[in-house]
Amino acid sequence: MTLGSIGVLGMLFLKVGGRIPVLVVAQSVPAGQVLTAPDLQVVEIAPGTLTGIVPSEREATILGQPAAVPLVPGEVLTQSLIGVAQFPPTDQAVASMHLKSGSFPPDLTPGSHVQVVAPSASPTSPVQIVADTATVTKISTPDDQGSAVVSVLTDPTSAQHVGAAQTDTLALVLQPAGG
Repeated sequence: MTLGSIGVLGMLFLKVGGRIPVLVVAQSVPAGQVLTAPDLQVVEIAPGTLTGIVPSEREATILGQPAAVPLVPGEVLTQSLIGVAQFPPTDQAVASMHLKSGSFPPDLTPGSHVQVVAPSASPTSPVQIVADTATVTKISTPDDQGSAVVSVLTDPTSAQHVGAAQTDTLALVLQPAGG
């Protein structure tokens, strides 16, 4: 078999459904944290699915580099996610809040889209929306009472409102994945 035949067979294999091994995030990694082996895993995906993906054979060159943005489990690693921290983006801010048990969904994860709300001044008034759209960036391990600190990425004004809110009065409403 000639080298040209091998190349043609290889291209046919890829076009007929061959998959390529790539790096995927195995556990949450905050922006700026150096990537280590436990942070990554290898999965096979269809070629051409994403641009800038990091093939598994480049793992050794990726380890020791910082995450440019927060990484979430299951995210396919692309070159744009690695390097000098680019988080938060220039038009966004991160705010954290202490939430009591029951004021956030138990299946909340980094990357979840949420609305931050506060109780109204009177029982007949609707809740106050503190941040209409926010993305969860980090969740602390809940304490013995089930309370946790949750950080969200949102616009700067909403982040200021979250930061100024009375401790333990806020709640999160999980929004559809698209927004």
